[in-house]
Amino acid sequence: MQSWIELDRGALRHNFRSFTAITGENKLIPVVKANAYGHGLEEVYKALDPEKPAWLAVAYLGEAKRLRDLGYGGRILLVTPLYGDDLSEAAQLKTEVFIGDQRALDQWCKANRKPPCHVKFDTGLSRQGFFPDEAAGVVTALATHRDLVAGICTHFANVEDVLEHEFATLQMSRFAAAVQTFSDHGLKPLKHCASSASCLLLPQSRLDLSRVGISMYGLWPSPATRLSYLQLNAKIVELQPVLSWRTRIASIKLIKAGDYVGYGCTYRAMTDLKIAVLPLGYNEGYLRLCGSDQSYVLVRGKRCPLVGRISMNLMTINVNHVAGAAPGDIVTLIGRDHEEYLDAATVAGWAKTIPYEFLTRLHPQLPRKAVS
Repeated sequence: MQSWIELDRGALRHNFRSFTAITGENKLIPVVKANAYGHGLEEVYKALDPEKPAWLAVAYLGEAKRLRDLGYGGRILLVTPLYGDDLSEAAQLKTEVFIGDQRALDQWCKANRKPPCHVKFDTGLSRQGFFPDEAAGVVTALATHRDLVAGICTHFANVEDVLEHEFATLQMSRFAAAVQTFSDHGLKPLKHCASSASCLLLPQSRLDLSRVGISMYGLWPSPATRLSYLQLNAKIVELQPVLSWRTRIASIKLIKAGDYVGYGCTYRAMTDLKIAVLPLGYNEGYLRLCGSDQSYVLVRGKRCPLVGRISMNLMTINVNHVAGAAPGDIVTLIGRDHEEYLDAATVAGWAKTIPYEFLTRLHPQLPRKAVS
């Protein structure tokens, strides 16, 4: 096996239980879209199944179908726009859908077979959703289908990356106005707006449901989120990272001082070096911009710097200081090796991106195996 991903089932279940304790029983929606944030939809579902999640959230009907094929009988929420004939398929799969624009509303109302809907309001993200002052018109359009209005929701724009949350408070007040309009017309669907960061930081945002994505997999949405949590709480919530990524050294090369390594001749050895070749690259999801002096992987518990550019299916590291390094040695790209730990947020930071992007780009064909 050239490269593989390990999933800690115990960590995933721990995170699920931790958030259930925060949100309340059956009020947690683990978000498993984007191949479960790169962790593997099937593997994550099987690990969560003993916990009997009441809800799961996906982005595509194909993900909903896969969950049904795997035997999931709970409620599935599809969080991206859905139109036309796809509405009938969603109903067949017993998948609940977002409605957030006039086109979707019109098509949903006209559909012969309708899935339950969650009406989304744009309170400041300027992406999906009706504006709160459109709520009365939406209610009127839904009047003859009231029994299929399952939810009302919004999404925060700026909770993760700030220490103060005035804008989130403003968004909640705008959302409350839309909720009140629904209530005034006798509609009281499930209310939800919290994602990972807001679920952790804003108790008032948890409402009836909370949609938890990145933190279900053991990562803080950002350093600012963690710092904000510490400001508000005496004890940090323990999030346990679920994913580790490993490969093996394919070969060892001895190069001379002055030799170049990799495309573009961007790296030149200053001394004689022992270089290890790894059988993966940006095709497998390793970020190309990580090919720099600060980036490293772990071999035999030691940090080994990346040298040269990341290529499509290969990368090279400096193992000069690793006694006995040899082909077949395990290399850790994310995870623990002896006393060293390398997390996805650190690797993403080297490439000036976020762990969301890094993890969701992990190739779906990389073998995923459950451990613990």
